[in-house]
Amino acid sequence: MINAAIVGLGWWGQNHVTATKGSDKIRFTRAVDLAPKNVQGFCDEHELNLTSDYADALNDPDIDAVVLVTPHTQHTDQIVAGAAAGKHVLTEKPFALEKSEGERAAKAMKDAGLTLGIGHNYRYGPAVQEIKRIIDSGDLGEIHHIEANLSHQGQIGIEGWRRANKEAPTGGIVHFGAHMIDIMCWYGGPMREVYGQLTSHILENDCGSVLVKFESGITGYLANLMTTPSTMHLHVMGSKGWARANGWMDTTKVTTCFGAGAVEDGGGAVNEIELPERDIYTQIRFNDENFAAACVGDETYLFTPDEMAHTAAIHEAIAKSAASGQPTQV
Repeated sequence: MINAAIVGLGWWGQNHVTATKGSDKIRFTRAVDLAPKNVQGFCDEHELNLTSDYADALNDPDIDAVVLVTPHTQHTDQIVAGAAAGKHVLTEKPFALEKSEGERAAKAMKDAGLTLGIGHNYRYGPAVQEIKRIIDSGDLGEIHHIEANLSHQGQIGIEGWRRANKEAPTGGIVHFGAHMIDIMCWYGGPMREVYGQLTSHILENDCGSVLVKFESGITGYLANLMTTPSTMHLHVMGSKGWARANGWMDTTKVTTCFGAGAVEDGGGAVNEIELPERDIYTQIRFNDENFAAACVGDETYLFTPDEMAHTAAIHEAIAKSAASGQPTQV
């Protein structure tokens, strides 16, 4: 069991606390928020020692780890400070928005010998993990192409730091596209080149799409819209078949197609896999508990610092490509 401080008690920070209530691996005992009056009631309910200063959590000898739900541009400095204080750190996505910042954060934690976590809870979703299992089994053969779209209207009418251009220079690609970037790299390995485009309809940069080349030779396509009702599409295509998930990130269904066939029968045998339910809160709990267990050496964490740093390089390359109109090396 580790004791953790939640830093940033907005709606998503509160989700971390709620999702892990009763866990035997992680317990939130302290909270940091710049507007303590707004969250005092929540802290009283969950027995959190509330402060407005991040340094209070870092200087608390009873705190083993900090979970950052803070503006994206603050992550690196806060991670480095956590490393200097000897605290394990889990930060919400995106890890960072620039390659150099991602590498600096990852290096600080590795040099300190501490566990680094990332809030990509969707890696723990049933469909996402099943497709990864299928890829690793070899049933899809050689992977040729990956497509991902995670879109929503959640930012319409919402003000605050998440809407600031410096915190989300590529709009929806940062907000929810970040999750799909992580999943695409989990499936296909590091990205080599991106070609991004952004358009604005209701919000600034509310529609984005990216053509991707992976170092392995796989190609890909990523999209995110902040103008359409919630939807998710994840499709991996290989030489022996394909696997696909649709709906949202808690979907329990994966559709597969294996083997060659005639055009009239769809070109192969299509099958639908039904998986056990694992809702978003359970995914958050799985991530936080996996991180906590890794902090004490009981489990291997599902993510590596190098993977996290690589996503920062991808975000920077997409922003540069969208601005220049040219393909950009990651």
